[in-house]
Amino acid sequence: MELIGIIVNPLSGNGRGSHIWGEVQAYLQENHIAYLAKLTTHAGEATQLAITLIQTHHVQRIIIIGGDGTVHEAACGIWQYQKHQNSNDSSPDCAIAVIPAGTGNDFAKAYGIPNHPLEALHIALHAAYTLQIDLLQASQMQQVAVNSIGAGFDGMVAKITNEASYKKFLNRLGLGKLSYFISILRVFATYQPSTAWLEVDGLITKLPNMWLAAVANIPFYGGAIQICPVASPTDGIADVVVIQSKSRLRLLPVLFTVYQGKHTQHPAVSFYKGKSISIQTEHPLLVQADGEFAGSTPLQIELIPAAITVIRAKPTA
Repeated sequence: MELIGIIVNPLSGNGRGSHIWGEVQAYLQENHIAYLAKLTTHAGEATQLAITLIQTHHVQRIIIIGGDGTVHEAACGIWQYQKHQNSNDSSPDCAIAVIPAGTGNDFAKAYGIPNHPLEALHIALHAAYTLQIDLLQASQMQQVAVNSIGAGFDGMVAKITNEASYKKFLNRLGLGKLSYFISILRVFATYQPSTAWLEVDGLITKLPNMWLAAVANIPFYGGAIQICPVASPTDGIADVVVIQSKSRLRLLPVLFTVYQGKHTQHPAVSFYKGKSISIQTEHPLLVQADGEFAGSTPLQIELIPAAITVIRAKPTA
């Protein structure tokens, strides 16, 4: 009988992770499903827990109960382990599945995973549909991202949101996605754009009055924002979105149309595609990776094609 690894962030979603784990654990025990669960106790721990589950317990499937931050950490662990495997090792790669329990749950949304815990668990257990997805590697952070890496406005929004008291309050009400929007409005009121230089596969573009530059692997970030509507995690190429403007008022339409992915024709928004992306800025800008604060610019990002396996819902098309 296959042993399934489980990583639980009990604090995700202001305690929703703990509640969901109780429901999932009861189901696993009632149905005599073999599992080994590890609960995180501090930020960053899921990376080592994933490595331990694969290396010591030889699991071939890890279910994450948590938000995008926990998925980010576990994916880093899986990638690190597989990267350092002996080339003669023929053991299968470890697949990752998610039961969403965080605030934004962008990763779950990208792969069609429902919010209902037992429905998500059913997908994770049966693993009928899998994908080999690309990853974004930020060289200076020695980590990878599954969703996006961004600099500037979105880096500040990520930092403000994760520190905000209203995030916990809204999570308790089941309105966690609103915390990102509130933070966007807070940052928008005072943010000062910067000159930046974007290099994509060797082509350098100067970006005056840059608000943000985000490298995306999936369409979503910030819970409901479709920042790069056509981004795909399986096409072997990264999508880059840049927003530039001297005028704050000029960007107001973007704040609202970005939720439907209808900002793409706005003159302040431009897109690029490539496998190697560098972002230099006139002064350091905050960086987010999968919604977590990740230092500051400069950034050097490389796309790693078909790097890890994801268990997803049945494709709708």
